[in-house]
Formats: sequence, C-alpha cells, structure tokens
Amino acid sequence: MYQSTAPDAAISYRLDPDPAAAGEPLGSSSQAGLASFLDYVQQLGIWCPLAEQVRLPVQERRTGFTQVQKSQALVAALAAGCQHSRDSDFRLTPDPAAATVLGLPRWPHSSQLTRHRRAFRSQHVAALRRAVQEILARRSSVRHRLRRGERVARSAGDGDIDQTAIAGGGRTSQRTANGHLKRTGERGYQATVAFAGDTGGGEDEVLAVFLDPGTSHASQRFADVLTALEAVLGPLEHLPGLVLRFDCQYATPDDLALLRRRGIRFLGRTYSSTVATGWARDLGPAAVWHELNLVKWVCELGDGPVSPARRAVVGRGLLVRATGARQRAGDTAIVTTIPADELPTWALEPFDEARQTIEGWRSSATATLQRNGLWSRAFCGLEAFLWYAALTSNLLNWWERRVLLPASGLPHLGLRQLIGRVLAVPARILRTADQHLVLLLSTAHPSARRLVPDCRGWQLPLLSLTPQPCDAHF
Repeated sequence: MYQSTAPDAAISYRLDPDPAAAGEPLGSSSQAGLASFLDYVQQLGIWCPLAEQVRLPVQERRTGFTQVQKSQALVAALAAGCQHSRDSDFRLTPDPAAATVLGLPRWPHSSQLTRHRRAFRSQHVAALRRAVQEILARRSSVRHRLRRGERVARSAGDGDIDQTAIAGGGRTSQRTANGHLKRTGERGYQATVAFAGDTGGGEDEVLAVFLDPGTSHASQRFADVLTALEAVLGPLEHLPGLVLRFDCQYATPDDLALLRRRGIRFLGRTYSSTVATGWARDLGPAAVWHELNLVKWVCELGDGPVSPARRAVVGRGLLVRATGARQRAGDTAIVTTIPADELPTWALEPFDEARQTIEGWRSSATATLQRNGLWSRAFCGLEAFLWYAALTSNLLNWWERRVLLPASGLPHLGLRQLIGRVLAVPARILRTADQHLVLLLSTAHPSARRLVPDCRGWQLPLLSLTPQPCDAHF
C-alpha cells in the first residue's frame, strides 16, 4: 500500500503586504500556483494507482527517490511548463513550496527523471495505461455525465479520435520510420489520441494515447482506441449521449460495420476527393446545395452505403464543397448515423468542425506536451511521457474547473494561459510556527485573484491615477 510522505497541512495564499502574515522567511517562488495544483493532486489520491500498477525494474535506494516520487516530479515539471528535462533543475529545484507539498526532502535531478523514463518497457507502459485509466474512471467528469445520460452541451458527450506525426529527436531515437512528416525523408512517430468532452469550455479530457512508428496507419489503432475508451467510459453502446467523431481513413469498413452493429453513433469525414467527387457526379443537376458561408456549401445525400467496400452498411451522407486557395473548390464527404431530425443539414458540418484534434490539443497545451523537443529517445519512454503529459493535461483542467473557477468567478483559461499566468505567479514564502506555508502574492499581479479569491477590497491595480498627455487627432 502506498503511503504518502506529504504533510497533512495545506498551504495558504495571502496578499503581500498582509499584516496578519507572520513567519520565518523561506525564500521566494516563481511558480506559486504550482503548490496549489500539487496540493489538489494530492487530495485526489492519484498516486496510489501509479504505485500499485507501475513497478519499474529499478533499485530504490534508501537515500534516493522512489518511483512514485519521480512520477510526481515529472508531473510537476510538465505542469510548470518546462521545455526540457533540464529546465526542472532551474525552475523547481530552488522552489521550496512544491517540494514541501509533495513531502520531498529536495527536488530530483533531471538525470534521475531521464533514467526513470528510460526504464519503461512495453509491459510497464501497459501498466501505466491501466493506472491512468483507473484514475479517469474515478475522476472523469465526462464519464459521470455520460453514465447519467446527460448532455449539457452539444459537444459535451463526444469522443474525438485523431492522429498526427511527431518528428524523431535524432538518429539515436528508437523505432523511428519515414512517415507523413513535414520534411522529406524525416523520420518520426505517429501518435493517436482519443479525446472526450466539450472542446470549447475547458471540459475536454484526454482518455487514450498510443504511439507507433512513422509508417503505421491510424486504422491499425482503431480497435485499441475503442478498448481504451470502454476501459474508462464503460460499454459504449450503453451511452446514448456519446458520438464518436473521426476521419474515415482511421476506420476500415469493417470497423464502421462493427460500430453500426453495436449501436454506437459516429460521425466520420472522408477527405478522399475521389469518393466525394464520385458522389457529387452521381447526383448531377439534382444536387441541392445549401450555403453555410461565403466559401462553403453542403448537400444532403440521405441514407446510403457508408463505404463502397461494405454497401450493406447504411448511414446518412453529406457532401461538403469548400473553396480553398486560388479559388479552387474541393469536395469532401461526411457519413454519420445521427438522424436529420436530431442534427439538421446546416448544423452537421459545423458539428464536425468542432471536433477536437490532436494538433489543437498540442497547440493549446504547448507547455504540457512540448513539440520542440522530445523528452526521451527510447520508444517506450516516449510513449510513457505522452501518458504523463495526458494525465497532467487532465489534472490541470480539473484543478482549474473545480478549484479556481468556482471560487474566483473568473472566465475559463486555456492550458497555455493557465500555465503561463496562474502557475507562474511570483510569491514570497513564509513558514509559520505550526509549520504551515504561507505564500504572499503581489497585489499588482492580475492572476492573484485566482489563488486568493476571498480577499476583501481586491481589484486590479491602476497603473496611473492621473491622465497622461498624448497626441490625439480628430
């Protein structure tokens, strides 16, 4: 059984100067919000599944760090926005607040975190996957909402599947292969990610991550993604509010037939111009196009075969014609099992455009999943790093939605702003007589209200009380 070494006392935040704040100075922190985040993670109890499931073949010394403590340090480094492993030595080592919350005597060196990731093998990655799925099954908001039969927003109960290429870190990177990368001849990997939730309101969660060599096709992972989703959400056919959205190239005709047979609703987009152009040519002058905007039109096809290879599998079809670069029109097709009375023609294409993509997740979570440099050259170590990044992304969203927003009443922030503004608040650290930590935040910082919501008379500081002369032309 995992025993936490963290102190029971929670940290507290106050504004500086505060006459009631008194204690022994312990220095300063450039990541004051990180202590609150780690304290929330401690209360969730997510370290117990990691300790019970993930057991690496690494000898633990009495004076060293355990595997769970290294996992805690890795999650903290990702949440702090470290660009590389070495950044944790400069950002977190001088910070006493984060180490105190986790109960660490000191912060682990980046080389120890590198050896921790390098020790992962395929069976350890599978164990890490099971541990993260157990955490999601207990804490996921999407799971609770779907199993209650609720659907708060139009995209609150949707599962999105997407794949993207990740360039390898160099010649020493394991199992890289030539794939669909930006540069010709570049070697890398293919990452497949499954999302769920509302992508526009901070309710999205990462439910599954898979890594393959660069030559792997996304259809090879479609069955594994469905299995991973069921491990978190339960049987998918028992969730009437769930809609799987993906590109049709990720699913074979047999996969679509399986979804149709199990009663799992889906929406897939076919980017093959041959299929879409053939459907448009078959319609001819009988096609009725509805204008969505100045550059996009849609045409309802009705019920028909979702794939030429499996004509027995019937679904609803929609043609989309869009004008791209140089005013050239291109056709794509959408196949779905959502009836027209539930989602009309004009709303089906915007519903597909709202799909959460892995590129969007990586762009919004730049500080959580770094695109500029990979944190491991070992294949299993890199896949484990992606799972740690997915877990950190979910924890940050939960922390903001369940701790920061209800108390402050401020609008939702993306992961990039959350890490760059709230977590990176500077503060002075005091230790009280009862060994509590008090973090004194500057009143001039605009994000202090998110960490100190109950301060009286708090308002954004005014830069100047007297008008400044300027040149105005009317």
